[in-house]
Amino acid sequence: MKGECSMTALEASRLIDWLKAHGHTDEEATQCIKCIAGVLDPATGESKKQ
Repeated sequence: MKGECSMTALEASRLIDWLKAHGHTDEEATQCIKCIAGVLDPATGESKKQ
């Protein structure tokens, strides 16, 4: 998928709430947001080199 996408603070907050309501930890919610933002490599769970 190409192009710039963004998530508002409210959308991120709702996603975090949903993840936590479905049994995910704060750390997992943080990793999810980082993965969506392209900062975290989903395959390895490590930060991508910028």
